[in-house]
Amino acid sequence: MKRLLNVSLQVKILGLIIFLLLLVIGLLSFIVGYLEMEEDVEQSEQIALQTAQTLSYMGTIQDSVKDRGSFEETNPIVERMRDQVDASAIRIENRDGELNGYAGDIITNHSSPREDRYQSLVFGSNYVTQTENDGHKVLKGIAPIMIDYGDYKKIGGTVSVIFNMDTIQSKIASDIKKMLYVSGIAFIVGIAGSYFLARSIRKDTHGLEPYEIGALYRERNAILQSVKEGILSIDQKGRITMMNHSAREMLDITDDIEGRLLTSFIFSENLHKILKSKETIINQEFHYKDKILIVNTQPILEDGEQVGVVASFRDKTEIKKMVDALSEVRQYSEDLRAQAHEFTNKLYVILGMIQLGKHAEAIDLIQEEAKLQEHHTELLFKNIKDDKVQAILLGKLAKASEKKINFKIDEESTMRPLPDHIGFSPLIIILGNLIDNAFEAVANSTVKEVTFFVTDIGNDIIFEIEDSGKGIKNGAEYNIFQKGFSVKGKNRGYGLANVKEEVELLDGSIEWTNSYSGGAIFTVILPK
Repeated sequence: MKRLLNVSLQVKILGLIIFLLLLVIGLLSFIVGYLEMEEDVEQSEQIALQTAQTLSYMGTIQDSVKDRGSFEETNPIVERMRDQVDASAIRIENRDGELNGYAGDIITNHSSPREDRYQSLVFGSNYVTQTENDGHKVLKGIAPIMIDYGDYKKIGGTVSVIFNMDTIQSKIASDIKKMLYVSGIAFIVGIAGSYFLARSIRKDTHGLEPYEIGALYRERNAILQSVKEGILSIDQKGRITMMNHSAREMLDITDDIEGRLLTSFIFSENLHKILKSKETIINQEFHYKDKILIVNTQPILEDGEQVGVVASFRDKTEIKKMVDALSEVRQYSEDLRAQAHEFTNKLYVILGMIQLGKHAEAIDLIQEEAKLQEHHTELLFKNIKDDKVQAILLGKLAKASEKKINFKIDEESTMRPLPDHIGFSPLIIILGNLIDNAFEAVANSTVKEVTFFVTDIGNDIIFEIEDSGKGIKNGAEYNIFQKGFSVKGKNRGYGLANVKEEVELLDGSIEWTNSYSGGAIFTVILPK
């Protein structure tokens, strides 16, 4: 059964058309043949009865029956009448069954049974009857011949107009045969039309069979629903034709909106403008509610006309989380490397001093380093209570030590644990980038000094990073937070842009100024 269903579309259409044509032609032939037979028989009955009545009213016929005249007087009239109505035979008979006139086939050239004429001879009835003569079915129209004797009238005989049923049926068969010829032509035209229709449909489906299209449709749905990216397609009138599960989640849509206008569900002018574009759009960001989405579009063109568009969406938040996670790992790696490198260098120095017998100098270096670490530890763990900020600053202290930069934590700094909404990733981006920028700013300076200050007194948390570099050049202040802008070379200019973006996501603000000594001061204010 399955193999039968998997036949080609062309075979299915041809088979269906042939079946329907045969069914219609067969039904029409039967119905038309039946109606034609009924009509021809009814018509023959009417003609037979009317002809019999007409002949019975003729004076010549009445006189012939009354006077028992010869055939020569009646036969010309009877023969002419028979030719006109195309009857098989016409009989003029008296009451005793003797012929007074006759014209017709040999099969009816004998006396009619009296029972056929009984009603007409006794009651004067005009009627039609069907009988069988010599194995042939015949239809008879019988009318009485009423003879006027002056004082009275008397039925003197009958007129019988006879039609052979075989002749009627042969005419019907001839008509049906003609109809079958026409039906045959229609059948051939129908087959040819169905063949070209099947070819046209096959062309429209790119040569794919229905079961192949069904399989592709199921695979397409499975693929679209499984991908993490949101996928949306609309037609040229702006109606949504497809939207996968990821797109519904990103655009916060729960209703079934396929087939409905995009503008009635998604209220974003930026998105509408992007989807109406006839150009291919790659990695364009737009804000939708509280999300930042990255959209790619591909117009659907047919004969040069745009008939729709397919768009894919990615949630930048997820991408950002992944980047932040990688940044954290990178940050830890760099800080550990710097710390290990710095302490390795100091250990080698201490080892060299011991080997040279300079034990006092080695002890002084150890005490100096321990005092410095104790000072940093006291500042970090006593004044700054948040472990996330402690971890970042410890890594930066090691990095500064490696780069021979004096990274100072202001002794007036104080901070309790941060609120839960300020996560580790935003802190790494904000503090990490600002401190690294400060390190780069003093890298070529005579005085390499960077100062960090934090306080959470009041309703805000304030971070301040100051460097002893050359400050921000005139004209650059208008673009320092613009993505891609940098005076340090190509493929730079993303750090401060990311800092500003993270600060704004936390509903905070960032400010900067050049210090009196010439360096730059960046201040970040985050509401608790």
